[in-house]
Amino acid sequence: MYIEFISPPMPHLVVSGTSVFRPGDVHERRVMNETFDLIVMKQGTLFLQEEGYQYSLKRGDYLILSSGKLHKGYRPCMEETHFNWLHFSTTGNFQYELTTKAQQRKMMNQKKYYKKDDFSFFLSKNGHLEEDTLEQLLYTMNSLVEVEINHKFREKRFLPAKIGELEAQQLFLSILSTLQQKNYKDSSKNLASQIYAYIAAHTKQPFSLANLSQEFSYHKAYIIQLIKDAYSITPAQLHTRLRMEEAKSLLKNTNSPIQEIASEVGYDDPAYFCKQFKKSTGLTPKIYRNQYQ
Repeated sequence: MYIEFISPPMPHLVVSGTSVFRPGDVHERRVMNETFDLIVMKQGTLFLQEEGYQYSLKRGDYLILSSGKLHKGYRPCMEETHFNWLHFSTTGNFQYELTTKAQQRKMMNQKKYYKKDDFSFFLSKNGHLEEDTLEQLLYTMNSLVEVEINHKFREKRFLPAKIGELEAQQLFLSILSTLQQKNYKDSSKNLASQIYAYIAAHTKQPFSLANLSQEFSYHKAYIIQLIKDAYSITPAQLHTRLRMEEAKSLLKNTNSPIQEIASEVGYDDPAYFCKQFKKSTGLTPKIYRNQYQ
């Protein structure tokens, strides 16, 4: 599940803090109207429920508790548990989506000098951070801490702000940017693998970038760049490569005529198949077969 924030205005930081829970402690039951709560785990396990969804959060996990929804602990901590949190809000619109959408900045023109077009950014409600990203994020969050809650010593301390308001808001936006970049990399990697699987399942059909664009609801240029970033070749080259890999397997492991193999991997014209095969491997299909048989 993703939260789509529609801006401007941008979300803003309310307050940031740290919490320490003892074994047996349970997160409080509450609804925070107009406020989101980002939790980033440092140590132990925190058991949280938001409406019908339960989350078991360990080191490196993060969760954004939604504005206006009931959340609570659904079981006690089993060990000493530490986490950073920050409350943030927005006066802009937001909505929940199952997937992200590709976002591109619109080109400037004469009419846009004085008003910013609306734009969206997406944050996954929960995820896991690699150790280097986690340490970077915790370092930034520690710069913003104004509240320390420690159930172990039964105290809540309010601290003076370490930095000015403008810098605090800048650091908060950098935290959202880190989470967004992680979401983008994860979703891009997943989308690239889905497109790869689709191409692999349709190697016998002629390649069509328009069909890919329609199937996955992304612009052709975005799909090309996504596959190039993931596999260092274009979708069309990937389609041909998968065809050639299948052809090589058939040439090595069967005695089928080359004309049949060409048809099997999607080529109606055997001569064109031979041309593409030689371009890919440096060998004709006949010479390739002789080398391996």
